[in-house]
Amino acid sequence: MRIAKLVVSVLACTLGASAHAGVIDLTSIIGGANLYAIHDFTAPSSDVEGAVVAGGNVTVSSYSINANNRPAFDNYAAIVGGNLSVNGGSINHGGVYVGGTTTMQSAATPTALPTNPVDFAATEQYYKTLTQTIAGLDATGAVNPLWSGVKVSGSGTGGVEVFNVSSDLFRTSSSWTLEKLTPGQTLIFNISGDIGTFNEGGISFEPLSAYNVLFNFYEAKNVNVKGVIGSVLAPYATVNANWGVINGTVIVDTWNSTIQVNSNHYFQNVDVPGFTLPPGGDPLGEVPEPGSLALVCAGLIAAGLAYRRKAA
Repeated sequence: MRIAKLVVSVLACTLGASAHAGVIDLTSIIGGANLYAIHDFTAPSSDVEGAVVAGGNVTVSSYSINANNRPAFDNYAAIVGGNLSVNGGSINHGGVYVGGTTTMQSAATPTALPTNPVDFAATEQYYKTLTQTIAGLDATGAVNPLWSGVKVSGSGTGGVEVFNVSSDLFRTSSSWTLEKLTPGQTLIFNISGDIGTFNEGGISFEPLSAYNVLFNFYEAKNVNVKGVIGSVLAPYATVNANWGVINGTVIVDTWNSTIQVNSNHYFQNVDVPGFTLPPGGDPLGEVPEPGSLALVCAGLIAAGLAYRRKAA
């Protein structure tokens, strides 16, 4: 019986680690926040329905944060590495951590939390590594122009689909055509180009609402995203467009925008064949380095063999 249990432990050790190695995890490092800005977060109006995390200053007016009670790390409505300035509006359903000063005008002062759960330097590096690693995945499908819109063609296998596409193709599209895709699938769009001018054509993203969608702007320095259903990963980019909506998780370098961010269609972690962060690229520390893991597993095997010899 003890040997059987040990064998199960060894299998869990080896198989469990390999399974985690392929997981794209977009939000654990920020506690499930709705929006993360590596540097400053500025908005003269609008709202983020979930939690906000920013490594720099947060400066907002006539603004609501976390109205839908989706806190980060269970009880943080906002985590601010620099100064927090609020002129009108509210921070709801949780406390805040502020690394600098807090100024509240025409707004209730939220509960101050003393501990910062985010390592901002490690988190920045994580997202910059993540975006490039995802961009290196082999494409499984294709995106092509179709009349005034785009046609997204999957592989038909029902797994995670990866598409490589230029931001120019999405810039003025007015319609989607989906084929060889099944609702519930994960769709990853690796979008090239320094300027992610996205959806000038006012395309409805409703056809993507049944999918787990990630738009990976791995090169963009500026991103203009509007009306999007799906999460946005753009750790080198500033968002400075006004008006519009994003439904999903948002990761950017700097936010200076009135775009509303809704707390739905968060990207769900997914195991992707062929995806592995490079050594040192995962500060979550959930899985030992391969060498350490091998030693642990080898130790378990050796212990099992020794016990078997003793029992014999």
